[in-house]
Amino acid sequence: MKCFGATDTGLVRACNQDSYVIASNEVGDVFALVCDGIGGGNSGDVASQTAIQYFSEVFSANQGFKDEEEALTWLRYQVRKANDTVFTLSTTRKDYQGMGTTLVGVLLIPQGSYVINIGDSRAYASFQDGSFCCLTQDHTLVQELVNHGELSEEEMMNHPKRNMLTNALGIWSNIRIDLTRIDDPVDTFLLCSDGLHGYVPDSVIAKVMLDPRQTLQGKSKQLMNLALLQGGYDNITIILIQKEAGDKR
Repeated sequence: MKCFGATDTGLVRACNQDSYVIASNEVGDVFALVCDGIGGGNSGDVASQTAIQYFSEVFSANQGFKDEEEALTWLRYQVRKANDTVFTLSTTRKDYQGMGTTLVGVLLIPQGSYVINIGDSRAYASFQDGSFCCLTQDHTLVQELVNHGELSEEEMMNHPKRNMLTNALGIWSNIRIDLTRIDDPVDTFLLCSDGLHGYVPDSVIAKVMLDPRQTLQGKSKQLMNLALLQGGYDNITIILIQKEAGDKR
């Protein structure tokens, strides 16, 4: 398995409120996460860093999972604990009021690959059959309108409230956790903040991801440059995880 991560402040923002980690536990399982902080001032970066630090610490001490049920129970429990941690900070300190973060991640263990999502950061995958797709659905107002048939996909792209979140870590005491098992043979996972997918179309991301000539670092650099060429209006974070023949995860 090959892993690569990168983040860039972009060309407009003064602070990078994105955070990421590619963590491993005591038995070599991998848990990769991207968090995109939200909130006034610099509190967004506190939220994303707090969440990433929490998951990094609890996963590095993890000794593996006996089965899928134990892994999913652990994931849901730790996400709720991370939510409690960020929520407590945001409600007890005035300078952190209203802060929160998105979260997207992939857990790779012998029992399978599991994608977790809260907010509008995304997970994508290129598959061994040459296909490519998004693995997550944004938790946004416009996505809900699309789901209810009140808005088209085309209208969603330019809607003035397209970035309004309906779910995020640390904003509310209760959160919705999307958790998906990926059964089709994956070649490469992509995790990213909306600094990439909000400015670079999925069709362009797919073209880069499906290019067999590029290394992981090359793909990451190309995707980052594409986002910057669109103006670099937001922080950009990318994690790529390529599975290899013989991987048990």
